[in-house]
Amino acid sequence: MEKKGFFSYYFRMFIAPRRTFNALLSDEKRFRYGFYAALIPALGYTLFYIMACRAGGAPSTFKPWLAIPAEDYFFWDIFLSIPGIFISIICATGIIQLLSHLWNTSGSFEDTFVVISFGSAVASWATMLHDLTDAFLSFTGVISMQEYERLLNDSGFFHYMLYTLFLIYFIWFPLLFAKGFSEVHKGSSAKSVFLGILGLIIYQGVLLIFIR
Repeated sequence: MEKKGFFSYYFRMFIAPRRTFNALLSDEKRFRYGFYAALIPALGYTLFYIMACRAGGAPSTFKPWLAIPAEDYFFWDIFLSIPGIFISIICATGIIQLLSHLWNTSGSFEDTFVVISFGSAVASWATMLHDLTDAFLSFTGVISMQEYERLLNDSGFFHYMLYTLFLIYFIWFPLLFAKGFSEVHKGSSAKSVFLGILGLIIYQGVLLIFIR
């Protein structure tokens, strides 16, 4: 696959992730592209929280971990989304990189960062598209965010739809990570899958501190 620009890599990641990672990791601009990829969910969730805050939204299921009142949490998440996602990516990158060196792999920190950035930027759409849609509809007054939150938490169509999106999210993330790590660290499939699952746990665990 010949070298392409950022958006070519990004959109190809949805349909041919392994081949795309293979080409991307030989591109001298890959670290810059990884930064661009990380901005997609960061800006996406910043936009979500701007609209959700204006629509009167607040965390309804999970209690915020930070010492911020629930009714103000979405306001502060406007400012926490970008640093929160980058901190999550960097933490996952550092731990995966340290662990991979125990197996004497030759993958670099920069390449691991690129895999996690692109993997999270693509897999985040499993839930981000839904989140942006309901925030926009609430912001424009088409639906009530509070009522929609109630429907999501009740047993019914919207509740099962939400959990289906969560299932896609928690499968897509480690799958993309594993495909990328197999190109970066050249380990066995089992090791790549293990690193992929661990990458998701670290990324999501840190992210939950900032985004609820």
